[in-house]
Order: sequence, then C-alpha cells, then structure tokens
Amino acid sequence: MKGWLWNGNIFQPADSLPLSDRGFRYGMSLFESVRVRDGRADFWAQHQLRLLAACAERDFVVEENTIAAAQEVFETAGMDGFARIYVTAGDGAPSAPAQAPRVFLFIEPREPEKETSWDIGFHDDNHRPLFSGMKTANYWFNCDALAQARARKLDEALIFNDHAELISACCANVFLVQGEHVLTPSRASGCRLGVVREWVIARRKVTERRLRREDVLKADEIFLTNSWLGVMPVSTLEGRPLGPRSIGPKLAAEIAQR
Repeated sequence: MKGWLWNGNIFQPADSLPLSDRGFRYGMSLFESVRVRDGRADFWAQHQLRLLAACAERDFVVEENTIAAAQEVFETAGMDGFARIYVTAGDGAPSAPAQAPRVFLFIEPREPEKETSWDIGFHDDNHRPLFSGMKTANYWFNCDALAQARARKLDEALIFNDHAELISACCANVFLVQGEHVLTPSRASGCRLGVVREWVIARRKVTERRLRREDVLKADEIFLTNSWLGVMPVSTLEGRPLGPRSIGPKLAAEIAQR
C-alpha cells in the first residue's frame, strides 16, 4: 500500500497521520472509494463531485483543486488497485469547525474479483447510519457485519435500519428485481449514494423507496454495486438459489466495457 498527504501544494508520500487529527481520534472524516486501472480512476469526475458535496454538507473547508490533484497521483503511481481519498476534520476540539481539513489518499494493489456471482444472507443486528448514510470513517458496524457473514461462508450480508428497512449490503449498494421492476433503498433509509448506484439508475428504470425483508424475499433477482465490484449478481440468499439472472449480468458486462 502507498499513501500520500496533501501539504497545501501537492500530495507528498506519507504513511501516517498525526495523533491529534480528529479523523483518527473521533472518526470525523469523509471518503470516496475508487477503482484505479492503468493509472486512471474509474468514475473520477463523479467521485470528486460526491466528495466535495459531502464536505460542503458537513462544513469541511476544502478546495476543489485539492481533490482534483489526486488524479496526478494515480497516474504517477502507475498502480492498479483500490484507492481511497479521505478528508478529515483536521486538528481541534470535537466541536470546532473543520477549517483546516487534512486530505490524504492511499492505493493498495488488489486482484480483480474472480467470482461472477455472490452468496449473501441477512445480518440480524439493526443499524442507524450517520447523516443518512454519508460516507464517513465510522465503518465499524459494516466491518463487523461483513466479518460475521464471511464466518458463515457468505460473500456479503444485507443490513437493515432500526425501522426494519433495508439499507444496503455491508460494503455495497443493493438492487432488487421483482418482475419488470428494479428497486433500491432510498437515502431516507440510510443507504450510501454510491457512484455505481447512480450509474445503474441512469441506465435502467429504478424505483427508490423504503424496502423491507419481505421485499428481499420476493425478489426474482438481486445484485450489488460498489466502486470496486462494479455490478455483482447474487446467486443465493441464505442458501436459497435465486431465479434466472438477467439484469445484473447485463449491467456487469456493460460496466466492464467502459
């Protein structure tokens, strides 16, 4: 893994943050996950806009050109893999404004997923995402839920909020297909507004609404999306094979050809 920290002019190599940083101390940071191929970041323009919008919503003062400068890092590093760019609240008291955020990024080599479909299940503990699902560093619940799923020999798990509404998978957005209808949770339920999620919505007629466990059980087809996977069809839910998969595999092929 390689890391870089913005010094006010350029991203310079770095492998740590100060212990005084509120991103480390309190989890006060925002991020975007990015897939990098041949030194180019997939959906980079969309990731930049989403991160800048999140910073504006949480009053993190960061310049647009600072985020944009990460593209030069991707090109110079010449690595294929998984990248994240973080904007932290910087130093200060817990309640102080984020007037001087820190911006850092890392890239880690990662092999592409070999599976063409995943096995998923339900996670039984309810979750209340921060700020309607905004991408913050408070990710422990998701990591623990994923660890429990992997212990059950599953690839992912679906998580629900304290109103029993579907949020997402642990590390991916989720889409349900019921007949001719494609459904996905709305931000009101706590889902993250991922870039690939928006890419799917732009290409298919998708209804965003509150969904419950019974909606998942009625699904003819399920697929997951995130910046690393692109689109991942689901083959089984709690060990139950789903019906013929159509929309998910087609979208997976489309995004692979971008």
